[in-house]
Amino acid sequence: MQKLTCPWCGPRAQTEFEYYCDASVVDSDFPNESAQDALDRVFLRNDHIGFHREIWQHVQGCRGWLRLERHNRTHEVRSAEPCGPGNGRAGDAS
Repeated sequence: MQKLTCPWCGPRAQTEFEYYCDASVVDSDFPNESAQDALDRVFLRNDHIGFHREIWQHVQGCRGWLRLERHNRTHEVRSAEPCGPGNGRAGDAS
């Protein structure tokens, strides 16, 4: 079983987490982007083999949101960091 490291709870079984989305689609601010560019960014992406940034939620734990850098073939996790308002944990105000 694969383990993911929650920034708040530590290493946990992957079954406690839920994949949300590709972080490259939502991570940046795109204020000057045309509608066509936005559609291309979201729907016409290249699939690549290698490390990929993803957003996950620790649904069966602290409910925190985290950004993983995970290899999409080997599933090796290179980094896990908080993401979202208040560093991503449910109940955080800032």
